[in-house]
Amino acid sequence: MILGLTGNIACGKSTVSRMLAGLGATVLDADKLVHELYADPEFATRVAALFPESVLTSEGTVDRIKVAAVVFKDRTALLRLEALVHPAVAALRDQKIKAVREVVPASPIVLEAVKLIESGQAMQCDAVWCVTCLPEVQRQRLMQDRGLSESAARERLENQPPLDQKAKLIGAIPLVMIENNGSLEMLESHVEQEWHKLLAEGIV
Repeated sequence: MILGLTGNIACGKSTVSRMLAGLGATVLDADKLVHELYADPEFATRVAALFPESVLTSEGTVDRIKVAAVVFKDRTALLRLEALVHPAVAALRDQKIKAVREVVPASPIVLEAVKLIESGQAMQCDAVWCVTCLPEVQRQRLMQDRGLSESAARERLENQPPLDQKAKLIGAIPLVMIENNGSLEMLESHVEQEWHKLLAEGIV
């Protein structure tokens, strides 16, 4: 009933999640849950306490750009932030799942998160898809779609967890690699093919 969706930055995870939504899945995006938490002044105060410099907006919410500027250069700061954010996201996600189940009990749910496996969220899933692409494709997408310089794009990529680590951490949960190096049409065809496999196997 629950499919995990993950993938490193600029691999096309969000594109795949939109395709899955079009196939009838209810998608819970961990990044949007983080946005919701960061917009809560009480939680933002807890985040601010982790950093010596201000990472808040004038409204008292978390400024994601300021936070990113710190944690992408300081792994210790990133780990401190994740230790606070991951449990909070998990609790909020569970609330959302419960709400979905109360309205549409049989709806397939997709949990979308960059660190779905590393944070332990994959343990809730019946299967996990990991969207992948070549490093040079990631770099070009970061530069073209997000306006990053080449050095900034390389810095982001260096902070991404390796795929072999994901495979080791996930254990016995079925893991499918969704390659996204080609066209949108090729990706859509692959997604539909793998989705129908899950339907046939009774996983979703």
